[in-house]
This record gives sequence, structure tokens and C-alpha cells, in this order.
Amino acid sequence: MAKILSSKEKMLSSVRGALLHQTRQPYPNLESNDNIYNVPDEPLEIIFATEFTAVSGQFVFCETEKECVDTLKELVAHKKWEHIVCPEPLLHELFDRQQFIRYDADAPVTGADAGIMLCEALIARTGTILISSRQASGRTLPIFPEVNIVIASTKQLVLDIQDGFAAIRKHYDGNFPSMVNLNTGPSRTADIEKTLVLGAHGPREVYVFLIDNWPMAGWDGKN
Repeated sequence: MAKILSSKEKMLSSVRGALLHQTRQPYPNLESNDNIYNVPDEPLEIIFATEFTAVSGQFVFCETEKECVDTLKELVAHKKWEHIVCPEPLLHELFDRQQFIRYDADAPVTGADAGIMLCEALIARTGTILISSRQASGRTLPIFPEVNIVIASTKQLVLDIQDGFAAIRKHYDGNFPSMVNLNTGPSRTADIEKTLVLGAHGPREVYVFLIDNWPMAGWDGKN
């Protein structure tokens, strides 16, 4: 008696057959590594700020780390945040120098008003923040608090996503992180009645404090 195959078994059988009898690529030299996009003339920080704010991100450019922390203090006071989480040791050093104490280094991220973190790189062309599991903020801080605050250096700006991944490979000497996220603005969805809702699956607000030539957080071998 012939065996009756389920829909799942038929699908898996087709996949196995396709793997065993692969179709020859008719144009093997079609793909290339050439950049198909125009190279912009504007500085990367301008490109990033334009794209990041276009997706509802909050961008703050700071000439010095003191200006960055002073502006952060004003923001915390204005928003009346009480529970701020920051697990990044490099930022603890910065905050100690600039006398900012309104944060918890190892408090739970659940219920936090805001989380402060570093990033791996900033992708200028898409206004994207590149983060990974190798950071002290881990996998949870970028997701749970309603507000994410990223402190970065202009040294971390790259033009395209492939440049960001190349920087990560170089930074970790080929030991690639187990998780890499591309975060472009606040979390959003329009699934419900086609109405855009921010903060649906992650932070409602995302801030980037970009410090000009800040040596602590750039891809210069110092972090």
C-alpha cells in the first residue's frame, strides 16, 4: 500500500531534491563587490543625523564629553526619570569624571525609565545603530526600557551596513558576536488598523549623543 505523504513531508522532500540537484548558475559573474550607491559628499555625521531623525530618532551632537553629560543631566531632569540603567564600564568612567550619578550599574532593566549604552557602530546611510551581544548592555537593555540612550563617537560612523560588519570583525579579531542588531529608530508597527504605533516591541524613544572625536568609544583599539 502506498504511503500517503503529508503536506509537510512533501515540502521537505522537494527541498531535499532541490539540494541534491542544484541548478547551475547561468551567470556566475553577475554579482560584484562594486558599490552600486552614490558616494555622498556630506560628512557622515550629517548623513546619519538626517536619516536618524527622519525615523523619529533624537539626535544630539556634542563637541566634548562634558557637553554630552551636561546635556544628559538636563534631559534626565526634564523627563523626571528616576530609574536609569547603565551597565557599561566605559560610561561609568565618563560619568565619574563629569559627576553624573543618576544611574544604576547593575539594576534590573525591567521597569527602567531609560537605559544608557554604547554601540558597535553607526550606519550613516540608513540612520542605524549597530549593537551586539558582546557589549556590556547585552541582549536585554536595548529592548526593555521605553527609552534608549546611545553615547557614541564620530569615530564609530561608517557609511554602509557592510562597513559596520567589517568594523566588528576587525574589532573582535574575527571572533564575531553571537548576536548583532540593526536598530533604526524607535520600535514601531502599523499592524493595528494601519495606525503607526511607536514602542510596540521595544523602546518608544531612542537618543543618540554623538561626541566629536571621542577617543573612548571609537574603533581605535582603546576599548
